[in-house]
Amino acid sequence: MARPLQIVGLSLLILLILGIGIQDAGLAGVFSDRLSGVHTQDETTYASGAVSLATGSGWLTPTVLGRFYLVKPPLLIWLSGLSMSVFGISRFALRLPVLAAATLATLFLFLWSERRYSRWAGVATVLLAVSNPLWHTFSRVCYTDMLLAFAMIGALWTFDRDENLAQARSIFLFGGFLAIGLMAKNIAGLLPLAVVLLACLFSRRRPPMANLGKSCAVMALLVSPWHLYQIISHPRWFWTDYVKIQLFEFGLKPPAQPSADGSVWFYLKRFVLTDPLLAWLSALALPLLVRAVRVGKREAALLLSWILAAGGALLVFQYRNLPYLVYSIPPLCIAAAAYAVPRIARRPQYAVLALAAVFCFKAAGDSHVWGLQFGSAAPISSAKWFRWYAEQQRPNELVAVNSDDEFYATALPIAKIHYCYLDPGQMARRYAPHYAYLGITVDTEQFNNLQLWEPKFRERLLEWGLHTVSPIATNIMAPSSNEIVHLVETHVHSDFYLPANIIAQLSDDLLSARRVVRLSADRYFVLALDSQARQFLPLRWKMPLDW
Repeated sequence: MARPLQIVGLSLLILLILGIGIQDAGLAGVFSDRLSGVHTQDETTYASGAVSLATGSGWLTPTVLGRFYLVKPPLLIWLSGLSMSVFGISRFALRLPVLAAATLATLFLFLWSERRYSRWAGVATVLLAVSNPLWHTFSRVCYTDMLLAFAMIGALWTFDRDENLAQARSIFLFGGFLAIGLMAKNIAGLLPLAVVLLACLFSRRRPPMANLGKSCAVMALLVSPWHLYQIISHPRWFWTDYVKIQLFEFGLKPPAQPSADGSVWFYLKRFVLTDPLLAWLSALALPLLVRAVRVGKREAALLLSWILAAGGALLVFQYRNLPYLVYSIPPLCIAAAAYAVPRIARRPQYAVLALAAVFCFKAAGDSHVWGLQFGSAAPISSAKWFRWYAEQQRPNELVAVNSDDEFYATALPIAKIHYCYLDPGQMARRYAPHYAYLGITVDTEQFNNLQLWEPKFRERLLEWGLHTVSPIATNIMAPSSNEIVHLVETHVHSDFYLPANIIAQLSDDLLSARRVVRLSADRYFVLALDSQARQFLPLRWKMPLDW
């Protein structure tokens, strides 16, 4: 009875360490890449889809801004939507499934290291993981990456305990974890298969192909219903978003990169700067790990294969995105705790105390790139303004020009929002060309004549299986600022969120006919004086204070 209580106690401790202040940071307020200044923008997209589910939208096909969201599998949106259905709409409920996955993943790391090495190695592994800024950050935001990390750890933990997958339980567990990974992150969920095959190659033994095949059959049984439904119901949308855009374009030829750094330098620099201790320990551990593989240690072969497969995936998938580095953190933590720490500390107790002190030091240095924030991240500056706008419950459509909200407004109860960007190079069309065909992305001329274009766009959306006009013109691309000024002048019943440089180009007569709300030196709301707007869908939920 003592062992289960210890595991429960450790789980609660990990949950507390990772979860303190999880509800404090605003949506997309945390940096996913502090070096590049990139916010966790995707969190607002997942929040929007999850709120739609929690307030009565269809569960099989999540929607964002009225359009089908099939770029990613739906597991995260399902879990967050279910959480908010049970606990109510809040940032805590939104992020709770990710926190739970991170807690279980970290617990698996302890059990793995304890079983293979020692209890002290298990404690060291946990301390290295929870003090890693990437592991800490993506345990606390609504992102898919921790779900995949959990699935990978679970699958490989299962394989480590039963290297032939000889037991039926192992086959079902391995297949189940593969299914979780695939439903969280598309084909990246199959990475554990690559790790297992590589480990068998390094250890010079035949892989258990028959039992791996059975596990894949279990995985297929679990993931096929949703995939078959989408193939049958929304074949064009599924192929274009799920396969063509996500895998072929972002995977092989991304339309743009967040950094000019090459892939190796992009990830290596950020790994070293965000966690110099783990980087140093990993550098010490890798030669020892390779030596252990050469003398035939199978657990070392599995760790090395995991590191190589996770690192290789970063190079194969061409779009550079720091959250992808999370998948390499678990094996590096185990390797560092098992191979490097014993070489530099005679007594494991002292090493654990030192790692605990490092954790406290990082927690105190929350403003640094290597620090742990615990909810101290500053919210998006425009979040409070869009919250204020949502609280007005205006029926008018809102045109947000060159918005700085990280798409926060998509997760708010706003009647209709159009994001308008100055895009002379038509970059948006390169990200999603089919959006222009469907009328989701329009130019200013089309928006000015939307009553003529809408029937054609409605027909195209119907052909693609979407029976609503809600997503039409949610993206507006303007070739010049003059076109944006013209939008404001001609759409007298629309509300606008405008930067100061556009306000400066508007005439006094136009501004006097609108309600101008100055938000800052650089941002304004320009609101129509009447509400003779198109009738949009009624708002079905009330925005909580914690959102």
